[in-house]
Amino acid sequence: MSKAKDNQLQMRDEDIRDVSEEVLDHMMYPRNYGVMDEAQGVGMGVDKNNGEFAMVYIHLVGDILNAINFGANACQDTVVAGSLFTEMVKGDTFENAKKAAQLMDKQLEGAPKKQQACSRLILRAFDGAVINRENRQKGIEEEMYKITLKETCEIPDEEQ
Repeated sequence: MSKAKDNQLQMRDEDIRDVSEEVLDHMMYPRNYGVMDEAQGVGMGVDKNNGEFAMVYIHLVGDILNAINFGANACQDTVVAGSLFTEMVKGDTFENAKKAAQLMDKQLEGAPKKQQACSRLILRAFDGAVINRENRQKGIEEEMYKITLKETCEIPDEEQ
């Protein structure tokens, strides 16, 4: 094997070692992925610059978020964020789920810009689902509530 090819393999191994087992597991086997027929709130996060989007569906029993699903037409970072976030908040109180979304949003500040934007597709979709549920409770008929990202998942070549 050539030295260049050997270095490529070595670099890939190092890259993989930097990724946690939990993230790899959520990447390979996303949890809570798919449409929810009986959703009480549906939200969509949209990146208008590249057309990527994520949707979040929520269903509560009392004040417990007993079901939360997501779907995405977006990159793998979005899918992993959706899987991690939905697993983290499913079964918790609705108030704790909203606080967790805010905390995750703050924790993204240190991440690369692309990862921040792609993960925020899920968080904005969750925010939209919360607003959609509140609107439905007020008697406003809407299929979903859409929120457009301020940032974009597209990163210029010089920043990659």
